[in-house]
Amino acid sequence: MTHLASIIQALFFAALFVTFLNADIGWAMVYIIGGVSVISSALLFLSKKRFKAELCPLSGTARVGEIVEFEVKIAKTGFCFIPYIELWLSAEERINIRTSLLFGRSKTLKGSFRVRHCGLNGLNLDLITIRDFAGLFNLKIPCGQTARKAVLPRVVEYAGPELIPSVLPADDEDAEEGVSVISGGLPGCEHRDYVPGDSPKRINYKLSAKKERLLVRLDESTGFAATNILIDDNALPVCCEQAFALANQLINRGGTAKITHRGETQSASTPETLDKLREWLAFRDYSAGETASAAAPINDADIVFSGNGDVSVGSV
Repeated sequence: MTHLASIIQALFFAALFVTFLNADIGWAMVYIIGGVSVISSALLFLSKKRFKAELCPLSGTARVGEIVEFEVKIAKTGFCFIPYIELWLSAEERINIRTSLLFGRSKTLKGSFRVRHCGLNGLNLDLITIRDFAGLFNLKIPCGQTARKAVLPRVVEYAGPELIPSVLPADDEDAEEGVSVISGGLPGCEHRDYVPGDSPKRINYKLSAKKERLLVRLDESTGFAATNILIDDNALPVCCEQAFALANQLINRGGTAKITHRGETQSASTPETLDKLREWLAFRDYSAGETASAAAPINDADIVFSGNGDVSVGSV
């Protein structure tokens, strides 16, 4: 018997026995049904606070669209006998897991979900439903646990407006070692071979790739100042990907990118630090409605990404 209607039908059948057939058998059926109902209900109410469920943290990073596995651990904290447990989880989709907690002390339940966007993707353990074996009571236990999976921004093409030269470093493809060049209205600089101890910020990566050896700028005064990129507090994940695409473009042209989000800043000036910047962006929260911390003033930013990919360019 798994439903209250079945209990009522059984009691009605027992009443027919008492009234029209055999009273002893009828009363025996009533006692059995009543006893089962009482025991079932008592076990449920005794057990409801004697177990715990824990949503395990999600470590590492993933890529957009990947399937991520998760675990939920359920363990007894005392006498517990629950034949029916249902876990209600939510990410971008609803996830239900059914199990029981009868004779074993603990269980590890596994499931999976697909990450849909870059940044932190949340998995919530919202509710646990337990039911006695007679099906008389369903108890709902709120949980409110959250685990987050860091998802790397995709490598996409920058789709923002054309940037003014003072913001975007010059693309000095025509630069030659030992020759001063002028490109994009900005002063050029001479180059020489890289030697250990040179600052990575002075390496001209595009010219180095062309010459197939590392070349550094000689004139430090012509180095480009960092471009300040602000991801606004209301920005959606698409802004993260566009900010990373712009940072990638700046670094490939020998510049330095500085990205600020919710009051925290990360800089990159080389391909190695660009990878660290990408990982840093993966651990940022772009969910709507989060309380934002004090962010950098928009007036101090060269480029601001907000909303669903809106871009505004300042002057420096």
